[in-house]
Amino acid sequence: MTNTTGEINALLNLIEDPDDEVYQTITKRFIGFGQVVIPVLNEFQELTDDPVQVAKINAIISQISISCIETAVEDWLNSEDQSILEASLFITAYLNPEYDRDRMFFEIEKIRKNVWLELNDYLTPLEEINILNKIIFGHYNYKGVELDYSTINHFDPSHLFTNKLSNTFPLASVYLIISEMLGITIQPADIPKQNLLCYVEEGSSIISVEGSDILFYIDPLNGQVYTHLDVENYVKKMNLAHPPVTYTPSNARNFVQRWLKEIAKAEQMKGEIERHKALLELILSMN
Repeated sequence: MTNTTGEINALLNLIEDPDDEVYQTITKRFIGFGQVVIPVLNEFQELTDDPVQVAKINAIISQISISCIETAVEDWLNSEDQSILEASLFITAYLNPEYDRDRMFFEIEKIRKNVWLELNDYLTPLEEINILNKIIFGHYNYKGVELDYSTINHFDPSHLFTNKLSNTFPLASVYLIISEMLGITIQPADIPKQNLLCYVEEGSSIISVEGSDILFYIDPLNGQVYTHLDVENYVKKMNLAHPPVTYTPSNARNFVQRWLKEIAKAEQMKGEIERHKALLELILSMN
């Protein structure tokens, strides 16, 4: 970054140029720098009262964020494990380009260690979930809030770690990340209009409901545990499907798609039409 300071300053001075070709050229160059240049653009924006320049800078920042998340998603899809941790990092980077990556790793490691200290080989699946709930909601006092598309930072995991508040998606990512690290068999669940997790019987040696290896479901918003019957009654009440309902676990890709889809709705509510459109196209590309 130090070696390119002069070039960045020169590009900043060209933002006021009315020539669209110049604007497109500097935009491509800024995109090439990636997210590291966003704090510089934000600082530059604060120094101008020109609404035209402010709009240009906002558009450049949006294009950088979109380009970075597109690249990150492509790399993630091509990776072997498609970890929720990596997905959480690129979603955080999209929503909060100036987030503290080291702080996120530090907070995740603290949670992992506290859960690990209470685990042993003789715990039942429900007891493992109770430990997770105790650490997440009791020890760290994280709080879940209902989806609110006017509050986009509630979709941001770094906001959860800093402010102890988020909607269901960052909280679900914490459950899934810690589970990945500790070998707890929690996976996303594919339930209509709900973001639930499920505890899967390891090795599927015990089938609790015919055709399903899911032992029970967890609501990451508050840690509440639900049975198959609870979920079936919900689906029947909401007229979402015809019972009996037998679900199989979902996967990381579907979970991330749903997360991005909800973020896209928040972008639309903010009036960020280009971001909304770009996220929808990105979601389709993940199929």
